[in-house]
Amino acid sequence: MAFFSRVRSKFLNAFRGLLLAFTTDNSFKVHLFFSAVVIGIGVGLKASAVDWALLAIAIGLVVVAELFNTAIEYLVRMFTTEYHELAGKLLDISAGAVLFASLIALVLAGIVFVPLAITAMRVTP
Repeated sequence: MAFFSRVRSKFLNAFRGLLLAFTTDNSFKVHLFFSAVVIGIGVGLKASAVDWALLAIAIGLVVVAELFNTAIEYLVRMFTTEYHELAGKLLDISAGAVLFASLIALVLAGIVFVPLAITAMRVTP
């Protein structure tokens, strides 16, 4: 029984972390907004199962990168509120990871949506 209690506790902690990121980090909210936009476009263009898999990977990549970025920001703030060169580098690198993940997501969205949009334009008179 203790095993299930520990597992339950870990899941609760994880969901608390997601809620904390959502309620305290504006960038996280922006990424979730654009995720909803991507989902809406996918529904509107009738994305296939493979398309949805690519979109899920793209969205997941960006959200995970943003969660790590947020965690790193909290970690840096835990140790210093003043500027420190190494802390700045750490924050810049984690922000760069989010940017890179976002660019990959943009490419994947283009791979999915451009052919679907072209097909939709051909069908519509």
